[in-house]
Amino acid sequence: MLRKNAPALTLWMLVLFFTITASVKAATAEEPRFSGTAELFGLPLNNLHLSKIQEKLKSMGLYSYPSYKTGIVSYSLGSEGILGVTNATIYSNTSNYITKALLSGVVQSKESRQALGEVLTTKYGKPSAGFLSEGIGRAKWFFKEGTMIEFHNSTFDVSILYVDEQPKVASRSGKIDVEALSRKNK
Repeated sequence: MLRKNAPALTLWMLVLFFTITASVKAATAEEPRFSGTAELFGLPLNNLHLSKIQEKLKSMGLYSYPSYKTGIVSYSLGSEGILGVTNATIYSNTSNYITKALLSGVVQSKESRQALGEVLTTKYGKPSAGFLSEGIGRAKWFFKEGTMIEFHNSTFDVSILYVDEQPKVASRSGKIDVEALSRKNK
């Protein structure tokens, strides 16, 4: 299945590379602007519905593994992944809103680990906690809307954890659907 989706994944990685390159060039030309919200594959993490991220990943040519646990969906990002990050595990609440997403992989290339750190620093600015030295280290970014990104790349085991600390929960309307109840009792 990965070979079938390799062209789409390669295209997506090229688009991501050129977007980051353009962002870096734009940042050097003018005062840097950092994102004020955590984004997962280009979608704002705050109150992100599982169906939206699944549509986004499907458009990138990625499909989930069969899941045996409710609220957990796993994806392979290909053998090369995104700068070595090859796995994505997405956790959701009972209302199907993302609670956290873990991107991980074994990245042996120091240059790829540095590039991951530099991508996050370029997008979100200086970390709120922790440190990055030339893109390598452990860092956290906290955002006003209640999301957080935790990044670890000081060893070969690299992880990027996205957390929505207060994900949306579907609420009941408080109204009784009399017609539905009458059909249920028949």
